[in-house]
Amino acid sequence: MKKLLVSICICMCVSSTMLAQTNSAKAKTILDEVSATTKSYSTISVDFTFVHQTKDEASTENKTSGTLLLKSNKYVLELFGNKLFYNGKSLWTYMMEEKEVVVSNVDESSESSFNPAKMLTIYEEGFKYQFVQERFEQGRALQVIDLFPKDLAKSEYSRVRLSIDKDKKQIWKIEYFAKDENTYTITVVKFQTNIAVADTDFVFDAAKYPGVMLIDER
Repeated sequence: MKKLLVSICICMCVSSTMLAQTNSAKAKTILDEVSATTKSYSTISVDFTFVHQTKDEASTENKTSGTLLLKSNKYVLELFGNKLFYNGKSLWTYMMEEKEVVVSNVDESSESSFNPAKMLTIYEEGFKYQFVQERFEQGRALQVIDLFPKDLAKSEYSRVRLSIDKDKKQIWKIEYFAKDENTYTITVVKFQTNIAVADTDFVFDAAKYPGVMLIDER
């Protein structure tokens, strides 16, 4: 009887391991397709919503909207009353309500450097991944993948969930599950690609914002 139980346990463990490996391989195939599709675009423009949900289930969601324009490593991000312009070297942080803009240089090689372009390729470094399921939501066929930090001690998040538009090979929703049990969700409202954008669009133009104080920290 003991031998039978041991055999069953071994079979279950082996089956679970094989399933996990299969799900991981499937997730990698999907993510590789998303990565190739994303990198094929010359420019990307995204309108999105950002929702913060605290661990208290009775709390109300803190929801806001934002926009993101990408071209290679350049970006313009508008969120939380700030507008950030980054041309690949210098970052202008325009605080709309204060009518101030701070410009500084950015070291992209630094681990702490922020670039929202990574939002669309978050899975490429520092994560293990697992395919979860396919389902429909808001008329979309979605492929759901969970990302787990390889170094959990250094990560702010215990898990990140990607909901990928199966037909478009694009990330539609990203859910960040923080260690403090807060959840942050980014959902794409509008996704445009290959629109004409000049490099000067990623530089703060003082002429377009009269009366704004410039603080140069370069």
